[in-house]
Amino acid sequence: MTTHTPSVVVGVDGSEHAELAAHVAAAEAVRRQRPLRLVRAFTWTDQLMPGLPDTLAARAAARRSANAALDRLRRELTASIPGWTVGATLVEGRPETALCRAVEADDLLVVGASGTTWGSTGVLGTVAETVAAAAPCAVLVHRPLPALHADRHEVLAGVDGGPGTAAVLAAAAQEAEANSVSLAVVHAWRQLTEDAPASLRWRLDRDATERTERDAVEPAVAELRRRRPRLEIDVTVAPGRAGRVLVQFAETARMLVVGRRCLADGGPGATVHSVLHQADVPVLVVPVASVAAHAAVRPQAIATTS
Repeated sequence: MTTHTPSVVVGVDGSEHAELAAHVAAAEAVRRQRPLRLVRAFTWTDQLMPGLPDTLAARAAARRSANAALDRLRRELTASIPGWTVGATLVEGRPETALCRAVEADDLLVVGASGTTWGSTGVLGTVAETVAAAAPCAVLVHRPLPALHADRHEVLAGVDGGPGTAAVLAAAAQEAEANSVSLAVVHAWRQLTEDAPASLRWRLDRDATERTERDAVEPAVAELRRRRPRLEIDVTVAPGRAGRVLVQFAETARMLVVGRRCLADGGPGATVHSVLHQADVPVLVVPVASVAAHAAVRPQAIATTS
């Protein structure tokens, strides 16, 4: 029986964003004291393409080229972290499928936000979005910090007060301590009737709602403070859609950490989708437990009548 060694795995495709992500993954591997594995997916059409030699010869040439680029990057990273274990694998199949199969639950998967399709435009690529939603492990979607904001001094954790809050806080605290910065915890809330037509909205007690929402996250934050007394932690409970609120707060952060449910429990949801597409910082997506059972027993806001 083969024993799995937790690793840092990075998906590469020859693009500039992927190479930047590979160097970030190398630093993470050293910090976490884990091996580094490079994974590159290779696909080739079976159809004849005008201007190319026969299909088998063209495929073989393309595969050799991909292998050569992968080996070059492996040697470059090995030189940058001498004495570290750096492996590289070229696998058949679509990138998102290959990367999800290449990792276990205790690995860290690193991908660039953009790939060969979008180049350096900053638009979130399909592979990054897919693996962030489906990989069995934590996924770091890397975006270079804007040049004028490279000295940002906090890690931002977006929490919902559900059973996954502790996992998100633990991952964010680890990142904050590793980078010697503070931790900002943000919980966004919306009253239950805000999306209803105006004539059907209840007028809810805003103060009572905010107290209830703060009470949902404070126990987990208090436990984190107990475990990590030297870490500076600031908590904000703010009204608004979570995705929008987190993108706004991320403007002063160096990394954003969020939780996402597995696909069987409804998938990552709108909040993760929003921050992956709109935040201008690296986003660490942490798999968490379903919030369904927690939501069933969570106290509701107090309604007032007029």
